[in-house]
Amino acid sequence: MNNTTDTVKKSTCLAFMIWLALAAFYFYQFIARSSFITVLTNEFMQYFNIDTAGIGLLGSCYYWIYTLMQIPAGIIVDKYSTKWVATLATLICSLGLFILVLTSNSYVAGFGEMLIGFGSAFAFVLAVKAITQWFHAGRVAIMTSLTMSVGCLGPVLGGPGVAYIVRSYNWIDVIKVYCLVGVGLALLIWFLVKDKKVEDSGEKPVSKPSDSSTELSLVESLKLVLCSRQAWVLGLMTMAVYAPLSALGDLWGVMFIKVAYGLTPEMSALANNMLYLGVVIGSPAFAYAATVCGSFKKPMIIGVIGAFLSLFVIVYLSDYVNTFALFVLFFVTGFSCGSMLAYPLGLALFPKSIGATVTGFINMMSMVSGIVLMPTIGFIVKYFWNGIAKNGLPVYTIGDFRWGLSSVLAFLGFGIVLSYFIKDRSPNEG
Repeated sequence: MNNTTDTVKKSTCLAFMIWLALAAFYFYQFIARSSFITVLTNEFMQYFNIDTAGIGLLGSCYYWIYTLMQIPAGIIVDKYSTKWVATLATLICSLGLFILVLTSNSYVAGFGEMLIGFGSAFAFVLAVKAITQWFHAGRVAIMTSLTMSVGCLGPVLGGPGVAYIVRSYNWIDVIKVYCLVGVGLALLIWFLVKDKKVEDSGEKPVSKPSDSSTELSLVESLKLVLCSRQAWVLGLMTMAVYAPLSALGDLWGVMFIKVAYGLTPEMSALANNMLYLGVVIGSPAFAYAATVCGSFKKPMIIGVIGAFLSLFVIVYLSDYVNTFALFVLFFVTGFSCGSMLAYPLGLALFPKSIGATVTGFINMMSMVSGIVLMPTIGFIVKYFWNGIAKNGLPVYTIGDFRWGLSSVLAFLGFGIVLSYFIKDRSPNEG
């Protein structure tokens, strides 16, 4: 009996250690992809000799690769060793960040952003695979939710942290040190992470039951999803709701706050990262609300409307918003964006045998907002710029950004209209 208890305790301890290592990678890549370019927008523009249009294109390089790699990453993670894939993905992410500051050539920097996106595409998938292998089926949902929370804490802590550190140290050196942190994390993953074999434990690993005797091939699964109107509705809805996070949270938020509200870089980063803090709390809150009201659709409609209204106040009513209210509004916007319930709804509407394909498709669609909005906002801001520059950098006005961020509100408005076409389902249904 004691031997069995000790074995279970050791297995549980190992499971949490493996999860923590992979969750740390998910946390690491969130800072790598958003905190540096968001906080150091002006430094990047000067270093790479680009304008807002160029910084928008640079930021979108990450999203292109991250989006395209979603389904392939899942296939690779399922087929190969978690240890190998996680270690290589972490090193590739760190290498991309190092290339970003290795040269002042903006094209080389774009390649670095692509490598960051390539490595980051594996982070969440790897963590989920480890969860399904090492944890009991009843803990999968909570551990997956915790993983998402850990990831969103990356920019919450990283943005203000980067803004504070670069006041005392050269920002290029800070990024290089962070690259070394990634190498250390890769070594930790290599020595700690491993796949769990069925015979290693008395518990059976989590697996998805087949709902039919005939398994669909990858091509058949993709065809079923791509030809479904509901899959497109859910994907586009998620793209719309994710728009404030990709446009403001991952790139333009800090610069906009500094221009519109006159806050310091540290305070601007802190305010901007309230978006992610809102998501951390909003995601489980909306999931709970869906369970209580027996509907996925109703919370999704409330969320997209809430995001639209709060962001409208931030962008267009800045004269009436003080610093405290700004923090609250950014939190409310992020909280409302936590209503991305298309993932569980998609799993409820489609056969379980193609659940991963549905999830991958919706996740790909959500990232399209970054691909479209990052460069679009940059081009719009540049178009309305009056030509004034200071110390070699363009001086943009709140009016310039209002035009640019109108595109985000347009996405949310589209989401409001689209939400009424969602085919509802109760989370409480078997």
